[in-house]
Amino acid sequence: MREIEQLVNVPGAGFPAWSPDGAHLAYLFDQPGVGWQLWLYDAATTERRIIGDRPVRPSRPAWSPDGALLALVRANSEGGSDIWLVPTDEGEEERRLVGGPWETRSPAFSPDGASVAYISGEAGTLDIWLIPTVGGPARRLTEATNPLDEPRWTPQWSPDGAWIAYTSSRSGERNNDDLWFVSPDGIEHRQMTTGLMVNTNAGWSPDGARIALVGNTDNEHWYGDDADLWSIDAKEGPPQRLTPAGGHSWRLEGGGLGWSPDGRTIYALSHHNGDRNITAVPSDGGVRTAVTNVTGIISDFALSLDGQSLAYIHASQTSPPDLFIMSLAGGRPTRITDSYRAMDGSEQQPERAPYRSFDGLYCDAYLYLPHDFDERTQYPGLIQVHGGGTNSHGNGWHPVEQWLAAQGFVVLAVEYRGSSGYGRGFAGLSYADWGGGQTRDTVAAGEWLRARPYIGKVGLYGQSYGGYLTLHGIVAVPDLFAAAVDMYGKTNMFTAQAHADRVGRVFVARDYWGRLADEIPEAMERASTFQHLDRIRTPLLILHGDRDPRVPPMESAQVAETMARAGLPHEYIVYPAEGHSFRKREHRIDCYERILGWFTRYLKE
Repeated sequence: MREIEQLVNVPGAGFPAWSPDGAHLAYLFDQPGVGWQLWLYDAATTERRIIGDRPVRPSRPAWSPDGALLALVRANSEGGSDIWLVPTDEGEEERRLVGGPWETRSPAFSPDGASVAYISGEAGTLDIWLIPTVGGPARRLTEATNPLDEPRWTPQWSPDGAWIAYTSSRSGERNNDDLWFVSPDGIEHRQMTTGLMVNTNAGWSPDGARIALVGNTDNEHWYGDDADLWSIDAKEGPPQRLTPAGGHSWRLEGGGLGWSPDGRTIYALSHHNGDRNITAVPSDGGVRTAVTNVTGIISDFALSLDGQSLAYIHASQTSPPDLFIMSLAGGRPTRITDSYRAMDGSEQQPERAPYRSFDGLYCDAYLYLPHDFDERTQYPGLIQVHGGGTNSHGNGWHPVEQWLAAQGFVVLAVEYRGSSGYGRGFAGLSYADWGGGQTRDTVAAGEWLRARPYIGKVGLYGQSYGGYLTLHGIVAVPDLFAAAVDMYGKTNMFTAQAHADRVGRVFVARDYWGRLADEIPEAMERASTFQHLDRIRTPLLILHGDRDPRVPPMESAQVAETMARAGLPHEYIVYPAEGHSFRKREHRIDCYERILGWFTRYLKE
């Protein structure tokens, strides 16, 4: 991947959903310049076609029980979103079902097909609503379910239509994401969990007797992709932990969990040593075994209702996300989409390069090398620190690192302590220690890379939590990194938590005994850099979106103001109408051009 146009024009597949009879597979495909579109795959003929006449929001389409309709979400001109019903037969017209100038999403058909449950912010909180499939007045089933800044969760119908399962934080702001049931008439409400931090949507067993979900207890570390799989009796509870060693990833758009038709097996994503695969777990507890064993990242999957077919989204270091299907009995998968064809063949598999950190522990890392790399030549080096904190860089698709390597940089992408996929012990090392051992892992990576005979100057960059660690790195050791790029990282834990969305607020509380910043000021000061920004001597490029709900833009503004007052070399760019990442094509091009220019200026010239 040598050209910036390739970097911003990568297609990709996502959000698979089997039809009730298993004959068709709906999925979304993101085509550069077009956006996400709804596609339909015919399992018998292997033909694919676009259905619907306009781009859609990136979320899982929902099938009607008779397979005649697909419900999906589109943005509207009022600043909100709408749910649309799209016929699967060609020639029939799609129709808008419900929506308005507020968030409307996550449609789910009732088992009899007569109603659609969905999430709406119409009443000022994100609640469960119900509307007839033929249209008509909508009814609000729940109240004060989740705040408007909570972007997660999808309603899930029980197989008999008696209950709708959903996740709510109404019992508390902090560690209280609980599983609830509501009856379709909105009269009966049942809280199914307490003391359990739910991380997924509910997955009903085929007989409706049990619920599967991924989560942790409310006094545990937010393990990210190392959470546990649980099973809950739909009548009585309590939750049963099926995988006490963790290792499970999660998806939030209604997928990522599945049951065998006989209810004996639960299928879930499992993360290990950089790769993410689908595993099978006995529903009454037992040995977890691998359904897939691919190199790379499976980010999502869907099972057919008859238990015969599996669809999943897979990406590797050299290929962007594509859709595959395989028999659940095992065997070779079949590739359905062809995102990989957009690549020019220059993408390279990075070398795995674990390094020893400050305390003798080893951190895994991925070493991306320039084309025609020669150890006798000297190259500028870059340390990349991933976002998410408790997530990971992973062995998947990373076009930015591929592109920077193609521009002549050696990039070391670091799995600092707290990263998922290396066991609970390693993941838990970051608990109540933000900016501590992780900063020293970052510094150790920079020192290791700079000591290589083929490396000259070294830079540092990251986004979100990676931007946060970038600031910690250049504050801790001002003379190690010759340049740095901070993309929407936080500097002040007090202001960041006070103004972040709910996920941002809870993310911090989960790692600090369930407490908010003003309750643990000493710990939050240790985790912040705002009071030490005057130590920075590293030229710093700061990039942020002005509508970022997760890390408020004021975080980058504080850094830029301090740098300006001290007369330190920096640039501060704010992209309009961007959230917690940069999605507009022109902004992404500008961002990558600035990053390349910044590191070229300070590391190459």
